[in-house]
Amino acid sequence: MFTKYRIFQILGLLTLFLQLSCSMENPIPTPTTFIPTPSDVFYKGTTLAYVAHQETYGGVVFKENGVPKDAFKSIADHGGNITRLRIDMPPYKSSYTTGYADVDFGSPEKVKIQMQRAKNAGLKTLLTFGYQSMALEDNQKLNGAVAPLAWQGIATDVEKLKLAVYDHTTTVLEDYINAGLTPEIVSIGNETNERFLEPNMKESDLPAYSVVRSVKLLNAGTKAVRDLNKKYGINMKIACHIFSAASLKFWLKSHIRNGLDFDIMAISHYHEWHSLGDFKNWTEVVGYVKTNYNKDFLIMETAQLFRNGGNDAHVDILGVGNIPAGYDNPPTTNTQKKYMRDFGQELYDAGGIGIIYWGGEWVGSNTLIFPDQYGAGSSWENKAFWDFNYNLHDGVNWMNEIVEH
Repeated sequence: MFTKYRIFQILGLLTLFLQLSCSMENPIPTPTTFIPTPSDVFYKGTTLAYVAHQETYGGVVFKENGVPKDAFKSIADHGGNITRLRIDMPPYKSSYTTGYADVDFGSPEKVKIQMQRAKNAGLKTLLTFGYQSMALEDNQKLNGAVAPLAWQGIATDVEKLKLAVYDHTTTVLEDYINAGLTPEIVSIGNETNERFLEPNMKESDLPAYSVVRSVKLLNAGTKAVRDLNKKYGINMKIACHIFSAASLKFWLKSHIRNGLDFDIMAISHYHEWHSLGDFKNWTEVVGYVKTNYNKDFLIMETAQLFRNGGNDAHVDILGVGNIPAGYDNPPTTNTQKKYMRDFGQELYDAGGIGIIYWGGEWVGSNTLIFPDQYGAGSSWENKAFWDFNYNLHDGVNWMNEIVEH
């Protein structure tokens, strides 16, 4: 989600296009005829990463029908079967966090607590490894894909960086597995369209984007998951996550040719920010991924408004331009519910394996979430599933309205 705050890197995509002729380590499978067939398991849910932080430091009491209720249980009781959490790396404080609690809700220790809450509520977990420091000073983050602070000294050495990725992923996951908290899906990277774990320098000074380098680093995370699956006799699925269907063909072709190993192609899609490129609908997208590359397809991030404007001083992003024609605008809770139901239904019918909402829990409060110049509060409170009084509203019921057959 951090990439929503920057302009999409068009030049990076052009560079990616030029690399389509790179070495072919793995052949691309021969496409087969696509017959949409619903998946045996369809994941529906939302991020809940900020829940405990908001409860502890923001004065938030999540409620349902005016009565306090565990947010994880509310999602499960309204049709959800999964939540997405994210591992962030230190530091968890910077000059931006002065006067606020550390933003360490993505630390392995605190994510472990959230995973237990999810399990207690009957939810599976999708765990994202972003491989990024949560809070950096400006001079420690000169580009949007900078390596975490502890790894910046080895960011030009791909072999050392691979080992760091493998060891970090293994250490965190093995601890969770031994605690009975095995995630259903592990996402290696977060919106890794272009660059990944780069040295700390301005983007204009970075070397040309290397598909081969990124594949080596992503596969280090993948190998950690595969090795743990073998060691413990489990089956954590592996996702790779990019931020737009418009770049899907370029990304898949160049990275698969260079041996990228994963199970699920995951995409972010916000109607105001993203397009489908030359696809006409989501059925075509799912069909392309499944028939050309034999990968499952998942929407990892999306959202919709339930009302106009916010209720705090924090800057708001993703406005009414996110509402397609045919939905109530100005928005109501029905806008959110109907949009998400329709989106999820199309994906289910096409054979996608799920749709996960971003920021369903990010209500307005007096605590800091992102360590930036905007301070405490939320840029997303008019897209959360709880209203401005922290009471669950009808928008959440989209998960119950997807018809599975």
